[in-house]
Amino acid sequence: MLFFSNKSNEYCFIHIPKTAGTSFQNTILKNNTDNKKNNLLFKNYMDQYNCRYDHAPFSFLINNFFTNIKLDTKIKYITIVRNPWNRMASLFEQIILRDKVGLRKISQSNEIRNKLHYNYENLTNNFLNDLGFYNSDKIKNLFKFWLFYIGYDLKIIPNFNPNFNILSQSWWFMNEQTNQIVDEIFLFEDLKTLEEEFNILLLHDNKKKTNLNYKDYYDQETIDYVANLDKLTINKYNYDF
Repeated sequence: MLFFSNKSNEYCFIHIPKTAGTSFQNTILKNNTDNKKNNLLFKNYMDQYNCRYDHAPFSFLINNFFTNIKLDTKIKYITIVRNPWNRMASLFEQIILRDKVGLRKISQSNEIRNKLHYNYENLTNNFLNDLGFYNSDKIKNLFKFWLFYIGYDLKIIPNFNPNFNILSQSWWFMNEQTNQIVDEIFLFEDLKTLEEEFNILLLHDNKKKTNLNYKDYYDQETIDYVANLDKLTINKYNYDF
């Protein structure tokens, strides 16, 4: 979540996980066009409640932050969405297959799961290995287990994995109380439009070293699950599997 300025306008970027948001935010920071005053206001607001501020949904800003903090200028809200099946597979790779796709190890200081349990990563890997899910021929079952349980039900691995991954993208960009959505939505599949709109060249940070075919993780049950979860985004942008 980042406030920034561009072409005499003030913006707030809603960062939906795994939609190139890190690249966008880092590019804004590198170009020094971030609104430091507003970002500090938001950080201080969240720090009062001991909450992280990396990702914040549009509804929280509208219904909470801006009801307590008054800003002088009008804010335009933007975000990026992605093919839901591809995005969910990318989340799965980030959380479960970090070594396989070439992502750095989970940070002991910055990763919330490690804060909840100091040995989260090793315990999770041992747990899944004992279940036999790391066999290459069981990748669909591993993905299904993650999608239905690890990412969905806190009781499976208590206190390890906050139920903050298995959410529709519309949860991030829509205020469900009023059905209001952000001012502009860009597509992960067409980042060139985003670059042209803000006259930037994305840094492409947090990129995986190995790109796997997301379709290999799915069976019909998981295809249908994600379709139902993210149906608003799918219908709005005509995404298909």
